[in-house]
Amino acid sequence: MKTLLLAACTLIGSAAIAQTFTWETTNTVETNLAQNQTIQYPLYLNAVGNDSVTLAIEVIYNDVPQSWDGMVCIYGQCLGSISPVGTQATMLPIYGATQGMVRLTVNPFNGNEVATLQVYVYDVNFPNDGDTATWMLNTTLNTPELMASEISIAPNPVQDQFTIDSDYELNQAQIMDATGRIVRAVELTNAQQTINVADLPKGVYTARLVGEVGTVDKRFVKL
Repeated sequence: MKTLLLAACTLIGSAAIAQTFTWETTNTVETNLAQNQTIQYPLYLNAVGNDSVTLAIEVIYNDVPQSWDGMVCIYGQCLGSISPVGTQATMLPIYGATQGMVRLTVNPFNGNEVATLQVYVYDVNFPNDGDTATWMLNTTLNTPELMASEISIAPNPVQDQFTIDSDYELNQAQIMDATGRIVRAVELTNAQQTINVADLPKGVYTARLVGEVGTVDKRFVKL
């Protein structure tokens, strides 16, 4: 049985990264949260070369419920909350073995909503040359266990196209943006189908997959 764990998505991906820094392992976490537990999900960054690098962040997407508790921390400071879109902050300089960090700490209490947080990370000297850290929370928690465990999409994050891998016959895929608007509908003819999303703007989308045993939603990030 296939398991979908974007946390291990190895990292699926290496998206375009500023030449002055790189992710230690990955820039994407996908996980289901345990209720009434506070858990930290750090992502680490390394400087490239011998010079010190000063990184900054901007929160670019946040639909985490306000009823949840938590905060965003970066190397050198914590921001005191799961920060709203537009929040900016600057890390302490990194160099050598000193790592940068962006960390989400979260406690959903009794909540089980699906939520996503995205933070753009960049070198202050090259603000247009950065990369996005993404936390995708509870993405498979509310889907039928059979479907969630046996349908996956990869790569995720995606730049041009992704492939649906399923043990069940799928009939249609609907691509929805963050507002729930359907931006693409694709008829599926077999259990594995590649969908091109190269022309879609960057952001978080949902692929609603309709098949013989029901419907399942899969979140993905378009780079």
